Amino acid sequence: MNIRFSWVRGDLTLILLLLSSPLGAVTSRVGSDQDLGFGLAMGQPMGVTAKYWTSSTTAFDAFAGYHFNKNFDLHADYLWHSYSSFDIWRGRLPIYAGLGPRINLGNDSHLGVRIPVGISYLFPTDPLEAYVEMAPVVRLVTSLGWDIDGQVGIRLYINYLR
Repeated sequence: MNIRFSWVRGDLTLILLLLSSPLGAVTSRVGSDQDLGFGLAMGQPMGVTAKYWTSSTTAFDAFAGYHFNKNFDLHADYLWHSYSSFDIWRGRLPIYAGLGPRINLGNDSHLGVRIPVGISYLFPTDPLEAYVEMAPVVRLVTSLGWDIDGQVGIRLYINYLR
């Protein structure tokens, strides 16, 4: 009888833990108004990145880094996010698009306009954002033409660090 009771008590404890845990209901805190994150990006170009959310669907993104063609890259974009495209079990997965200037300094110095398109994963319980982005660039000053930037990156949001 004691064995059966402890087995039932163990099952009840497990069921209560599962019911009380926020399995499908957890939402990431990242992506709220005034969130600020810093991180690293790999690809073309690679370097450091920052993102400041102005609302739950808009943000400014800034970057400083290095191109493989020996250019120093600075760019800043205004981004619009949409959360309605993908329904995932944990976290959030917004797609985004934006527009902003890019300055390259070095062997192929120029000024251009970036049009980034990407997808982010906002972690459900950690103050992290992982993203993948492609950005066509229209070069306007000193050399006309176009490029394509591509990055994979991660940002840590400092608002939630304690």
